[in-house]
Amino acid sequence: MGNVVVAIHFRPLLRTLPGLLKHPFAVDLGVEFLHGIVDTPLMKAAFRQMLIGVGASERVFLESLTRAPIDHDALARLPEDTFGGAYSRFLATYGFDPEFHAKVYPDCLEDLERDWVYARFARLHDLHHVMLGVGVSPQEEIAMQLFLLVNTRDPVATVFATGLPYLAARYRKLGRIWAESRKLVKAARALPNLFRFPYENVMAEPLVEVRARVGLPMGGYAAAW
Repeated sequence: MGNVVVAIHFRPLLRTLPGLLKHPFAVDLGVEFLHGIVDTPLMKAAFRQMLIGVGASERVFLESLTRAPIDHDALARLPEDTFGGAYSRFLATYGFDPEFHAKVYPDCLEDLERDWVYARFARLHDLHHVMLGVGVSPQEEIAMQLFLLVNTRDPVATVFATGLPYLAARYRKLGRIWAESRKLVKAARALPNLFRFPYENVMAEPLVEVRARVGLPMGGYAAAW
């Protein structure tokens, strides 16, 4: 029990929890909150769950992909119909910074460097959005979290699923949330585990071909929203 207590950083938890209850999708608060629990046995076990079925050689491969930085300037020069070009436009459209984690809470850098699974989990979220063609409204994000819970065993998605009744009531449009969540959960069961997908190696490939490779429709699920 003592090890659990030592592994928890209480200050970031206490500082961020009230804000997260009011604004569950405040990513800056979420990064700091995760710093508070990332070293706990529970989170370490959750990250191990994400590697179920991943062999030793594939783990080495995925870690090497994760440790290598992504050249975002090069992505911005790719054609619009490539996966990397679409990812670059996604970040620009929503004003997302790929170095956001480190800038809003520098203490998380050590966490990311120490645990490649955490680093990959953090990197892939926006890439999943591009792959699936799902936007970033609260309703779409709820559906995305349910997809990730089923498809990748994402530990943060588990937290969102636990609070689903609260989230659905808070952001309304319940019918659309349930309809799209069911659609994405169904896809999550049918698709390969996207945590294991080598996104970094397909940046120059056409987006429609990348989607087809994992069994997604050509336009992803964007049309549904």
